[in-house]
Amino acid sequence: MKKRKDFLKCIVLILLLAFAGSVFAGCAKKTQEPEGPDQFMVYYTNQNANDIIYRIETVQGAENMEQVELIQTLLDLVFTQNEEDTTYYTVKPENVNLQGIIAKDGLVTLDFNAAYLRMTNVREIIFRASVVLTLLQVPGITGVSFTVDQSPIVNSNGDMIGTMTKDTFVNVLLNEEGMLKQETDLTIYFANETGEKLVPVLYRFTIDNSNYSMEEYILSRLLEGPAEGEALRTISSQVSLNGVVTTDHICYVNFSKEFLEQEQKVSDEIMIYSIVDSLCQLTYVHSVKFMVDGETEIILHGSMDLTQPIVRDLSYIE
Repeated sequence: MKKRKDFLKCIVLILLLAFAGSVFAGCAKKTQEPEGPDQFMVYYTNQNANDIIYRIETVQGAENMEQVELIQTLLDLVFTQNEEDTTYYTVKPENVNLQGIIAKDGLVTLDFNAAYLRMTNVREIIFRASVVLTLLQVPGITGVSFTVDQSPIVNSNGDMIGTMTKDTFVNVLLNEEGMLKQETDLTIYFANETGEKLVPVLYRFTIDNSNYSMEEYILSRLLEGPAEGEALRTISSQVSLNGVVTTDHICYVNFSKEFLEQEQKVSDEIMIYSIVDSLCQLTYVHSVKFMVDGETEIILHGSMDLTQPIVRDLSYIE
């Protein structure tokens, strides 16, 4: 079934959630840090529900609260919408209800009603990231899992998601785990002079306070194209990126409608694998799911099936 999705514009990055002016996926916006045990980074979304952002909230008496009481208090903040607030919006759709909380041995299990399953893929990723990243600040909590009517949730491939930790949303946390100002080499794959194979071009990526995720950086380079005479671009300059987020090892890439209309100079396979092979060099990306203006059922040029996540294929590399 085709679903219209408001995808993330950032990273998140989600996922991850966009995550980058406004991508979950890899970019929880940094403002300030908690200054005491009664302060927490509480994660919300923006008006378009395509980004994950946080602000510092003070929970009076947090030090003296029982663990479940503090969890409930933080969830109340995450799930409550201030009607006068035009910056921070709750990630919870009105019909999604929390049915139970179990906290045991460092793990929190949250049970939701069946309306949870009717969230769009992107909204669900943002929802999970917001809740998990908020609750992992509770002393003694190391993981969070979700159930719906007591049954574990699954991802878009039908695989059980299980316990979520900070590593689940790694691209959201690039700027929050001591990785500021670090540099790394990233390989971007463009087409060779005949357009029949991919050739690697090395770029230096600096992780800084810009909240620019590695996924966004890779895609921005692909859209910008290589230097003149270096290689051939694989994506039309008319295509733009709506958002990108990685969660559960799947990188969700949302392009503008021009992605389907472009007449690039290389084959569809070369174009697609320039993107997939470039993104899958990241250790936490195992596959790439393509979207166009939030639409997931994509058949490129009427023949190339992009309805399922695409895994890396090195045979296209020269």
